[in-house]
Amino acid sequence: MLLFAQAENAAEVAEDVAQSGWLGLGTADWLVLIGYFVVILIVGLWSMTKVSDVADFFMGGRRFGKVFMMFFAFGAGTSSEQAISVVAGTWRAGLAGIWWQFLWLWATPFYWLVAPVMRRMRALTTADFFEHRFNTATATLYTVYGIIMAIVFIAAGLFSSGKMVDALTGGQLEVMAQQWNVEVPTAVYEKNEAGEEVFAGMGSRPLKGYEYAILAMTVLFVAYGMAGGLGAAIITDFIQGVLTIIFSFLLLPFVFKMVGGFGSLQVGSSIKEGMLNLSVNAELADSLGKEPITYFYVFMLAITAIAGIVVQPHIMGVCGAGKTEFEGRFGFTVGNFLKRFCTIAWTFTGLACILWYLGSDSPLQQSDPQLYRDIQVRNNVEEYNKLSEEEQKRIDKVDKDFSDSLFGRAAFEILPTIGPGLIGLLLASLLAAVMSTSDAQMVIGSGLFTENIYKRFLMKNKSQKHYVWVGRIAGLVIVLLALVLQTSFEDVIHSLQIIIKTPAAIGISFWFGVSWRRWNAWAVWSSTFAAVFTWWLVSSNGAMLADFLPGSMFKSDGKTMYDLYQMFFYMSAGTIVGIVVSLVTPRMSGEKLDNFFKLIHTPVTPGEEVEGPCMLPKDPAPQEQKMFAHPDIELPRLTFTDIGGFVLAWGGVAALIGLTIWLAGNA
Repeated sequence: MLLFAQAENAAEVAEDVAQSGWLGLGTADWLVLIGYFVVILIVGLWSMTKVSDVADFFMGGRRFGKVFMMFFAFGAGTSSEQAISVVAGTWRAGLAGIWWQFLWLWATPFYWLVAPVMRRMRALTTADFFEHRFNTATATLYTVYGIIMAIVFIAAGLFSSGKMVDALTGGQLEVMAQQWNVEVPTAVYEKNEAGEEVFAGMGSRPLKGYEYAILAMTVLFVAYGMAGGLGAAIITDFIQGVLTIIFSFLLLPFVFKMVGGFGSLQVGSSIKEGMLNLSVNAELADSLGKEPITYFYVFMLAITAIAGIVVQPHIMGVCGAGKTEFEGRFGFTVGNFLKRFCTIAWTFTGLACILWYLGSDSPLQQSDPQLYRDIQVRNNVEEYNKLSEEEQKRIDKVDKDFSDSLFGRAAFEILPTIGPGLIGLLLASLLAAVMSTSDAQMVIGSGLFTENIYKRFLMKNKSQKHYVWVGRIAGLVIVLLALVLQTSFEDVIHSLQIIIKTPAAIGISFWFGVSWRRWNAWAVWSSTFAAVFTWWLVSSNGAMLADFLPGSMFKSDGKTMYDLYQMFFYMSAGTIVGIVVSLVTPRMSGEKLDNFFKLIHTPVTPGEEVEGPCMLPKDPAPQEQKMFAHPDIELPRLTFTDIGGFVLAWGGVAALIGLTIWLAGNA
């Protein structure tokens, strides 16, 4: 009865808030938001005074220490869509939903080793690596690919965060959108005789509520990002990193209070089959329309993440904007461990929400009985399977939409019962999380275009001021394309799957490029296209492949290949094709290879100055020795700092997994 009273009170308070303030926010909430906006814009304008050349705009002048680099790595790599996707994944798969972010956990110790290598490249963008290791053509390939990645990452962050902002207003944004009824162009698809959806022309649709939130967020981060470049991004990421931590933990204790305390998880775990399991078997996953989260799936997620993380456009800045290579490795590794710790909070928030909304005392019984009934049916396999195909699709969509807005909905219904201004604080933290990622992606993506396309092929020998303004305009275009792309995403899990897969195809060439002399420009092109083509083949032609491959690789419909095997095939294809092509085509120039590997084997000295990207200073430090004497293997010999940090990082991995298991077992 007490829990029911709490639920009823939460729903009443949320309704009162929605009615008492504009867009469902009270006066205290708006004051918090306005304060946040003012601070961020001031930082952006101040940072603009520090920009005098492209190195300042695209790399922040390489002037930042360990703390700023840690929060930059944390802020640039932590967006609100990750918290939202973990909570949504937890709603669908229980504790196993944590792997939607823990998939990068296994890659984290390698950040300690790869960050110094990236700092030693003395590059402005990752395309500089492809230019100096291979040739201009591969640099151009990466530039196009990197800009696409930046667009995808910005689009995914904005899409997910827009959904949550709408939920934090109690759906008032959607009400406003319906009242304004602003029409925007959209592609129209119709089913042909075979039942396939085909493009039928252009039409229009009303702008949705969450898209107004997306536009507001975009204006803010574009304003300070275009003004101050990466320096503004790093400084604001320090502020926004603190807010992101608040965002990650703010709701957790209050939602557990609503379900009777932390110990209620074990008692209520029967409400959802396998809720506290770290894996989801194929049978259960298939019955729920989910991906089986097995150990092999987690392994493939980790391999794909390790391959792709190093070529994400912002990572060169994360590793390269520090004073020395130690700042880069400390920030990259520790900042991401901070993110992994926050992931645990997101997951247990999702678990508590399962009890809160699926339980017999769910607030939905009062506020939206039909929604409560639909999500109950979706989580009851036997009852769900009795429905018609059309009704199943309807309930699937209801469940997806509900899980996408789950974090925001819970916050809107619970936080007003605690105190005024908390919704505003969470909303400011949410905006901080998405904008800290989007601004970095925008600046780095614009740097790729400016340095590797515009400056190289279109306008040479222009002033530094000219190139800075080109970078600003390019960043704006990248964001506009991201706004278009976000309209194509189905849900937050779908957007995250795209993020995971996109970089890995060309990431294969980075890892081979820094460790094996034999990997050449032909291998970069063939490996990348083999991986991309295979990805398209296995994701879009499942019905054809099902005639030749084992049925266990496909979902129950017999034509959709599991995500696990999609990753296995396209990663394998990219790797094998690249190795074979490397062995049967001519080597790269010996002089070019010597210059490149001399660069990455030469430590960065404090205060060193270089004339351009991927160039050594006049008085470089002595080169470090290789691990192996083999003429084609270029792995550097590990130092005590390398080994000690790597071992400690693996200890951190074990501690986080152990903490998750312990919490689940004692909840």
